Amino acid sequence: MRRLLKGLGIITAAALLGACGAAPGGGTAAPTPIPAGLQPVYEQAKNEPALTWYSSQDPGLNDAVVAAFQQQYPGVKVESLRLATGPLGTRYAQERQAGAVTAGLVTLADPNFVDQGVEQKWFEKFDKAALPNLQRLPDRFFTDGAAVTGVNVLGIGYNTTEVQNPPKTWEDALAPEYRGKILLGDPRNVPSYVALARVLDEKVAPDFLTRLAGQQPTVVDSMVPGTQQLAAGEAALAFPDVRSVVAPLQDKGAPIDFVVPEPTTGNEFTTLVSAGGASPNAAKLLYDFLFTDAGQEAFNGSTGSSPIGTIGQTKALPAGYVDPAIRELPAVEDGLLSELGLA
Repeated sequence: MRRLLKGLGIITAAALLGACGAAPGGGTAAPTPIPAGLQPVYEQAKNEPALTWYSSQDPGLNDAVVAAFQQQYPGVKVESLRLATGPLGTRYAQERQAGAVTAGLVTLADPNFVDQGVEQKWFEKFDKAALPNLQRLPDRFFTDGAAVTGVNVLGIGYNTTEVQNPPKTWEDALAPEYRGKILLGDPRNVPSYVALARVLDEKVAPDFLTRLAGQQPTVVDSMVPGTQQLAAGEAALAFPDVRSVVAPLQDKGAPIDFVVPEPTTGNEFTTLVSAGGASPNAAKLLYDFLFTDAGQEAFNGSTGSSPIGTIGQTKALPAGYVDPAIRELPAVEDGLLSELGLA
């Protein structure tokens, strides 16, 4: 499937040594004492080759994580490579199938890839008690070493010039004044969009998707250019959108904003430790660090949500947040797309 985000970036640890550790729009949580149980892991990690971290998170947020991590663990070398989730999963799978373990740590938003990797024994399996900060993570976000690290919650982007009273509920988006003025992210491209369609069908109204189709939305391949179209005044509403796409344009003065009607769901980033990596101790340290306050604030910035709770400037998960249940979607996807007129 095509993915929303494209691009490649390689950030070396050396280039980040002078960084402040702040995520874009986020905070600068100070380093905390190294847990006693991790001290020997830290000593070994300093003598390992540079850890390569594959992550589909925003590259600026990846940079912030590495910088904050090196404040906590000076001398541990980390390089991050950023690809969109689809290409990242493909690259990692091809490397493993060729017998190479390039990435010691992997973060991406694709439960199907996670299942494949676990089945192929590409990743370490362990319980929450194995690492001190991992124990903060609610059980719902952890399974055998696969840990949800952050969530981009789905909502509605809107043009503030076109919309005087922004939608408070999903039903508000079906008002007559929005007919022909909605940009709809194509659910055939993004599994979490199908997940939201399922939430709207099951928890808002059984005819919601049919009525949405009646609004004659313009279907866009990606909400990245879709949000740019919204900013240019080509529509009044755009969804499913995420704050991390809206905020950068908003910060540059675009007349757009973002709301999260409930119930909703989101894109969940999952982190795993590769089995057989060249830097296993560094991988454990970075994995655990991601679940500290500093790690969560760096990874999620001011636009994402922490599965642990509201930390610093991260956004709280909505009370009406629903598990996207991506693995269950194949059984219902065709029917949901049919209701949207996209089958």
